[in-house]
Amino acid sequence: MLPDSLTIGIKIRKRRDDFGLSLRNLAAKANLTASFISQVERGVTNPSLNSLRKIAECLEVPLLFFLTDNSNKSPVVRRNARPRLELESLAVTYEMLTPDLSHKMEAIIGTLQCGSGNVVRPLNIPTEEIILVLSGALKVVLNEDEYILNEGDSVYFEGSQIKELSCASDKQAVWVSVITPPVF
Repeated sequence: MLPDSLTIGIKIRKRRDDFGLSLRNLAAKANLTASFISQVERGVTNPSLNSLRKIAECLEVPLLFFLTDNSNKSPVVRRNARPRLELESLAVTYEMLTPDLSHKMEAIIGTLQCGSGNVVRPLNIPTEEIILVLSGALKVVLNEDEYILNEGDSVYFEGSQIKELSCASDKQAVWVSVITPPVF
């Protein structure tokens, strides 16, 4: 579930103001309408994941930027207080394990329901990543090579190599992913 829509809107407006972009400028760059972005900034409507991703790319921030609270300077992230993104249409949940995105890497825990398909999205900058499967099994396709990772297995790759990440078991798959630089 996305955090409070007003919180997302405030962050978008501040970042847009930092760039000196008008609503129309951002809308044109993101291929959205100025009216829609205005509604998001005012907390009237929630953006879809796709819309939020477009806005994030235009404002040069990772998607998880909108989920983090930079006012808490503790290095500890409590289990029940992790920023969380649930994508019901893809049956996947992501939770941040790092306190914010101001460092050289980010860590997330992902949960993918059985029978779920590919949840990979292309990233806009080069990255390095490691995935460790905690339970269930993941199908990972790197370029043309397909791997089934079971509990305890890990894989290291450059972000541009990943083409597919899907559940490969009859129960949900849970994994930890560490990415550098933080772009998710």
